[in-house]
Amino acid sequence: MAWAMSDDYAATLTTVNAAVLLVGTVQYTGLSRRVGDRVFSSEREQAAAKGHLIEQRRQGVEPSPGALVQLRSQRRDLRRRTSANLVAGSVWCVVCVLLIVHQLQILAWAGTADAEPDPGLARRCFLATCAGIVLLVLEPVARGSYRLWRGARKGPLEYTTRYTRQERRRLDRQIRTAAVQPPAPGTAPEPGGSAPRVPPSSPGAGR
Repeated sequence: MAWAMSDDYAATLTTVNAAVLLVGTVQYTGLSRRVGDRVFSSEREQAAAKGHLIEQRRQGVEPSPGALVQLRSQRRDLRRRTSANLVAGSVWCVVCVLLIVHQLQILAWAGTADAEPDPGLARRCFLATCAGIVLLVLEPVARGSYRLWRGARKGPLEYTTRYTRQERRRLDRQIRTAAVQPPAPGTAPEPGGSAPRVPPSSPGAGR
């Protein structure tokens, strides 16, 4: 494949780059706003909790180990939740800078009289535009996949950390061996269950 910069190719790259930059800027702005709101809310909650512990200490009550562990867990959870977004934002900033630089080079080439078909410029601009398109498509997919994985992992993680392995295994065995027991005669049905069937009376009964 022979690369060559032309007026039509420069116009196509300019249109695509403008669309990628516009949509990407909207996504990056929303991402930054969500991360900022999350950090602000978490820092405010932690500041309130720390202030409450300091007030207790002024009254002679030392902070409990559980409260300290909870604050540390909240800080670690915030760091884990924001690290991926910060990495994605940094990568997107780098791609935006590349797109802007190459777009300026395209404009400089288009404004040059009798410009030669620069194959290196055509190749570099193509790679930068491809990087922007790929990131534009993969960023929402990666964010959604991460949220799905984190949501599926959070429930079992809380379950495994709160209860011991022996308790969980015992409950699993009980679940596997559980059998439906028929209700004893004369007992009332459980709430939501069906009432026991009463056999029809024979003719002449009660006479």
